[in-house]
Amino acid sequence: MALADHLNIVQNVSKTVTSLIISASALFGTGFVFKSVFQPTAVVLDRIEIPESLETQGFKSEVVVQRLLDEINAYKSIANTNPKGGVDGPENALFSGMSKGTDAKIEASVGGISLQSIEQAVRFVFQKHPQVISGDITNVLTEPGTTGLEGRIRLSQQVISKRKNNTEKTTVDDLLKLLAFDLYAHFEPLRAALAAQRLGKPELALEVLRPMIISGTPAERKFALWLRSTLAPVAEREQYLLEALSIDANFFPALIGLSEFEVNQKRYAQSIEYADRAILLTPSSPLGFNAKGVALRASGDRAAAVQQFEKACALPVQSPGCHIHLGLEYMRAVDRQPPTKEALRKAYTEFAAAIKANPRASWAYSHAAFVSTELNDLKEAKILILRAIELDPVEPTHQFRYAYTMHRLGERVKAKEMMTNLLEANPNWLTTRGPQAAQRIAKTVLGEQ
Repeated sequence: MALADHLNIVQNVSKTVTSLIISASALFGTGFVFKSVFQPTAVVLDRIEIPESLETQGFKSEVVVQRLLDEINAYKSIANTNPKGGVDGPENALFSGMSKGTDAKIEASVGGISLQSIEQAVRFVFQKHPQVISGDITNVLTEPGTTGLEGRIRLSQQVISKRKNNTEKTTVDDLLKLLAFDLYAHFEPLRAALAAQRLGKPELALEVLRPMIISGTPAERKFALWLRSTLAPVAEREQYLLEALSIDANFFPALIGLSEFEVNQKRYAQSIEYADRAILLTPSSPLGFNAKGVALRASGDRAAAVQQFEKACALPVQSPGCHIHLGLEYMRAVDRQPPTKEALRKAYTEFAAAIKANPRASWAYSHAAFVSTELNDLKEAKILILRAIELDPVEPTHQFRYAYTMHRLGERVKAKEMMTNLLEANPNWLTTRGPQAAQRIAKTVLGEQ
């Protein structure tokens, strides 16, 4: 049965008892690549007691319960789909086979009955004893003279989440997000860590990963080590990836990660070796070919790199990554001469294919916008770059290209202000992360040439 088909909800609409009876395998997700170590479990999310001060703000118990469920579903969605749309991280290949079906629900009104009766209803539906989750939010003294809130979530009698907030620093919404994260992590720790990593919350991901690395099963440990490597500084990633490979010599994500690491260290032969192992292990995945292509391109063999990217794009699996790599090859200068219009049009075709493969691939929109600007299709360029910014608002390259497009559209004052603000906020960006010809473009927009 597909993962989504396990979702079962019985919602108590009583004003005094609000319960959501959920199959944990669907709410929290089974099948984390290795088919999950967690078995489907009936869970009752019972009433969350709240203080009167929150009730006056509209936070009724039933509202809090529903908010927790909404936040859990948000984490689940983020774990299953990369918000930035790229496929060059191995996690996307690992999750590519996940069910995309519609959740099947069993709904029943049990309004006004006791928790004991709710448990009986669960036993009837699931033929098993449910786990009962309850909780409370109380007013506490967080530090001398400062009042805040403390939230607790209990599974039966065990406290699985205890979080405090200072009302001057964090909101009730923040507290509910943390409680929901802890509840999700209790049932699906690896997915929760992945969601936290993708949300840019490494401290939450590390909270979950540390105990799994120390005392998890071999399957849990290798995935936890791989995720831990993505949170580490580049120079420290190798140790986690090698330890994951020591658990499973054919662990595909670690092979891809080590290929990328070796490119960063300019050890191209080793990078190609890891990529070849990944290709041999999973020839149906574009990631191995992409990794090998990146290594070959970095080593100076661009023709061989293009062949690898073309192999990746020829696979049945739709991948924006290979199309982006090919588009960048068409965009590059040849013999110190800028790309021809024909080459730019070929690049645009590849970026359009990347967008078709993944409509959330922000870099595909950004590169396509830059090419459109160079081809003087400025209205198209503006639409594309705004979409890239919508998908990834913190990436400086997208802001940089937006300023360039606005300059070409004739809005010189606005473009100059945007470029000035960008470079003040990111003073080293032009030399460390700026795209090709960035110095020339920046001087043009700023009116320095």
